[in-house]
Amino acid sequence: MAIAVHFDLKARRIPNALVLLGSVVAVALSLSMQSPPLSQLMEGAVLGLMLFMPFHLLGKMGAGDVKLMAVAGAFLGVKGALISALLAMLAGGVLAIGFLVFRLGNRLPYAVAIFAGVTGYAAMRCHIPGFLNFSLQGV
Repeated sequence: MAIAVHFDLKARRIPNALVLLGSVVAVALSLSMQSPPLSQLMEGAVLGLMLFMPFHLLGKMGAGDVKLMAVAGAFLGVKGALISALLAMLAGGVLAIGFLVFRLGNRLPYAVAIFAGVTGYAAMRCHIPGFLNFSLQGV
C-alpha cells in the first residue's frame, strides 16, 4: 500500500504490476494459511471494486485507485473493505479540501486516502478489538 502511495504521489498513477503483485500475495496467503478462505477474499475484492467503480465510471477516479481498493478488500474481507472504503472516502474529502485550499491541482493522489482508510481500519481493529465487532447481515 505504501508503494502505491509513492507511485501515486510521484506520477499520479498506480502501476498494474503492483496491483497484480498485491493480488497474487493475497491469494497465496489465503491458499497457504486458509485465512481468510478464498471465497471471503473474493467477496472483499469484489466489494472493494464495486464501491469505487462508480467514481471511475464518472471520470472522478483513476482505474488504479479502484483496483487498489479491490486488492485491499481481498486482504480485509467484506467488513474490512466496507469500513476501509468509508474511511478512505472521509480521508479523500479532507484531501480534496486541502488540495482546494492550497491550490495543489485537480488530480488527487487517492491512494493516500485509501491508505488512510485501510490504516484507520487496521488501527481500530488492533486497539479497540470489540469496537468494530458487529454483523453486516442484511446489508
